[in-house]
Amino acid sequence: MEEGTASALSESQSSSVVYRVSDDGKIKVPAFIFRPEVYTKVKAELDKHKWIDSDYLLATYPKNGTHFAWEMMTMLLQGSAEVIQQPKQLLMIDLVPISESEECFPSPRVFNTHYRTDVLPAEFRKAKTVVVMRNPKDAFVSSYFHEKRLSPLFDPVNRSVLASLKLEDFLQTFLYNKDTDYGSYFTYTEYMWSRRAEPNVLVIFYEDLKLHAAATIQKVNEFMGTSRSPELVQQIAEAIDFKRMKQAKVEAKPSETVTNVLTANLVDREDQQKMFERMYRKGGIGDWKNHLTVSQNEQFDAFLAEWEGGKGIPFQY
Repeated sequence: MEEGTASALSESQSSSVVYRVSDDGKIKVPAFIFRPEVYTKVKAELDKHKWIDSDYLLATYPKNGTHFAWEMMTMLLQGSAEVIQQPKQLLMIDLVPISESEECFPSPRVFNTHYRTDVLPAEFRKAKTVVVMRNPKDAFVSSYFHEKRLSPLFDPVNRSVLASLKLEDFLQTFLYNKDTDYGSYFTYTEYMWSRRAEPNVLVIFYEDLKLHAAATIQKVNEFMGTSRSPELVQQIAEAIDFKRMKQAKVEAKPSETVTNVLTANLVDREDQQKMFERMYRKGGIGDWKNHLTVSQNEQFDAFLAEWEGGKGIPFQY
């Protein structure tokens, strides 16, 4: 095992928070853990995994377009615009041990993560990586509804608390709390933006996937080296239209093996259909205008004006 790999996933304890730590020890990101025994296995398998060059990595902060991008990348990889029957959660290296992912998705495949890449093992940092970014206001609103709608399935102890979460309270957490799962949206985004010139990294924007789908997919097609035809690129653009994709994913029929892996690592069998149904809400641009009050939006704007790391990032609101 490479020394860098071991240190990249070293842990430190602060209160009850478990952190993933960068090689130099300067970056600490709270790990996402809801089944400690699963996290232990996930971590151990990440430590020893040797990257396969035919695989790809998708890196996104939560609610920044992971499903859109994973579906699109996997369609390019498979050379088909048919909906992927197996859920992308199986290839989420944060949540499912790689040995169990491989039972459902042999290489080549698209792994996905919500961690910033400097706290992943060195093997993953050399991967061909697509990064998706979304404007912070829509990312906030989407994250808020995710906490209310989806998180209760994973956290039955705090189910009633999550279901009654107030937007104003969550806004303070989103803007100012750096000790949330995966760390702050803002520190994540400025770090991943800093990698945009690296030859093995492509940064795209959620809004471009919505507004200029075919052109954005073609960029990914060229980056991945999949050489798919313009006709297939257009078919994929149509297939990932939000309403069409949502219906197809909710109606997909995962295999029994997939159901067993999800049960062992994520959510009980009886709640899996609820998970698929609640995973997709609106998938739009500008929904923040429907939820932020004038004063909340002013607070958000004041924060963004002071966010030096966000200067120059071409967000679309």
